[in-house]
Formats: sequence, C-alpha cells, structure tokens
Amino acid sequence: MIHYVVAKNPDDRVIDLASQKLAGGGIIVFPTDTSWVFAASLMSKKGVDALYRIKGVDRKRHLSVLCNNISQASRYGVVSNFTYKIIHKIVPGPYTFILNPTRDIPRSIRDYRKQKQIGIRIPESVLCERLISHFHYPIITGSIDKNSILDDLNSDVRTDEIYSYQIEEIFGHQVEMIIDPGEFELAIGGSSVVDFSSDDEIPIVIREGAGDVSFVI
Repeated sequence: MIHYVVAKNPDDRVIDLASQKLAGGGIIVFPTDTSWVFAASLMSKKGVDALYRIKGVDRKRHLSVLCNNISQASRYGVVSNFTYKIIHKIVPGPYTFILNPTRDIPRSIRDYRKQKQIGIRIPESVLCERLISHFHYPIITGSIDKNSILDDLNSDVRTDEIYSYQIEEIFGHQVEMIIDPGEFELAIGGSSVVDFSSDDEIPIVIREGAGDVSFVI
C-alpha cells in the first residue's frame, strides 16, 4: 500500500504503478508542495466520483486540478495573455488559480462548466511533475485534513504533520496506493488562492497562503 520514494528522484516503477491505478479509476495519495492529497484521474468519472465520496463533499464544491505547466492548464482553464504574464513568473509554486473553464472540460467534472470556474494548481514538486508527465493527463485532488486524521485516530497529540501510516490506517480500504517521499517540507499555510475568472481580469486574492500575493496589490 505505501510505496516509499526519494522526493527529488522518485522511482519510475512507482510512478508507472501510480499511473496504472489512476487510469483504472483508483484513488492514490501523495503530498504536493502544500498538503497531502487524495488524487484521481481528471479523465475518469469513476475516479472523480470516488474522490468526492472519500472527501465527503458535494459535487458543487470544486477540487483542485494539478497540471504540469501553463500550457496544459490552458487546455482546461482560460488563460488570457494578461493572466499568463502574471502566473508564468510564479509557477510552479504554492498557488491555486481560479479560472473560467474551457470547452475541453471532461464529462467527469461537467458541473465545473455549469458554475463557470475551475481551480488549477501547478505545484513545485518533482513527484507531482513526474507523475503528471508519465500519466499524460492532469490529476484532480482533494487535500487531507490533518485534524480529521487525528480525530479518527482518537489522538490527543496535535501536530502539523500527517504521516503515510496514519493515512493508511484510516483510508487504506478506500485508496489503492500511497506514495511517501520520505523527508520533505510542506509550505506553511497552504496554497494562496487567486481568482482570475472575472470579466475585467483583475485578480482577486481569495486566500493568502504560502504563495506571495504582492503582485495583486
């Protein structure tokens, strides 16, 4: 269940196995640059449905789509020249960009098109980059709440860290694979969320997290 890799040079065999799990509609778990996440293939309705079930949230709530680069992101979210000039200077990094969806949004997340928004991340993570490159498609993710982990474990110890063995203990029957890159640091505060979806293209900071948002001011 848990596969250990080197953060800056993840094993190709593990990456290949993770791609197979995603292609089959399975849920896998790994850390991005800001949090541990549940992940599914953006192209798999089975996987997306399972992701919403394990997160326990309504389909109207948006989850983040991980992309490798702006080119891939622009296939699913509208990136104007104005938006590109801003974000190409700060990615990869701890940001979530709220964009208007394109017509290429797959049926697995068709509700996004109705609500006119999609959240896209280009994380600074070798593991994420290698996985998305090998899989060839973006990955939709939902973050794992550390407080819910501790509550489910009935633990009195509060920590800012989540460990793979804790995730396996609670969610092992619902996920097919956990990738643990060993020693690594998550950005404190989560991703900064910036909305570029307004008609006037003026970016709006929805949440200030680890990413510097001074470019908005």
